[in-house]
Amino acid sequence: MEKRENIFLKKSFVAITGASRGLGRCITLQFAVKFPPNSVLVLMARNVEALESVRTELKATTPNITVLVRQYNQGETDEGYFNGIFDSLLTENKLSKGDFEQVMLVHNCATTGDIENAALQLCDVNRVRSYYDINLCGMILLNTNFFATFCDPSLSRAVVNITSLASQRPMPSLHLYCAGKAARDMFFRVLSAEEPSIRILTYAPGAVDTDMMRDMEANVSSASLRKALNGLREDGKLLTPEESVADLIQVLEDNTFDNAEYVNNYIKKS
Repeated sequence: MEKRENIFLKKSFVAITGASRGLGRCITLQFAVKFPPNSVLVLMARNVEALESVRTELKATTPNITVLVRQYNQGETDEGYFNGIFDSLLTENKLSKGDFEQVMLVHNCATTGDIENAALQLCDVNRVRSYYDINLCGMILLNTNFFATFCDPSLSRAVVNITSLASQRPMPSLHLYCAGKAARDMFFRVLSAEEPSIRILTYAPGAVDTDMMRDMEANVSSASLRKALNGLREDGKLLTPEESVADLIQVLEDNTFDNAEYVNNYIKKS
């Protein structure tokens, strides 16, 4: 097997979607202390105030890292919304592509969609379309724009695709979520086949105690899934975001994963 170095060793430009809360916020805080000085982290989400709060935290813990905030709506469908996002970030902040040894895009932004109805009750085309605009279409367009900006194949380029066990296993009530995650995973497998120089990690963070998890515990229409999720909490099997991200960091430091293959963390072992 080809020996690859720890992915955190290079001075990097890193964009993280959904960085304002939950797993994305934790990824941001823990990644920042790993990258070399003068690396740049771009925090992307809809809620600018929440992003600014994360940036303030980072200033205290990692003053040698540049942190940029970009308001971002992944469900935006206006033509041209995604064009030039990263070119403009570089220009506005007097940065150059040549400043970096590596670029990384972390696709964390996601929603669960309509979990209160069963699959045969999905009848609102706008709700279904909106789900895929946010979780698939917008993600693809952002990804395309990122690599249009950072197109030099001599530059180390990486993607972290945050996925789920739901991309592999059908879960009642999570029809849109399961299908969306499966589509994302296959998209990155195809990208890997087309662009093998891009290092792609498709990572399932496990059953993590976040607002999204609490929403599912309370609102999924499937009684069996609701019982299973509540059981994980009662048994102490939910991971904290910090535990899950620590595992993600270990996977990236080891850097032995097969490109674009599914890597899972699942639940606490004890």
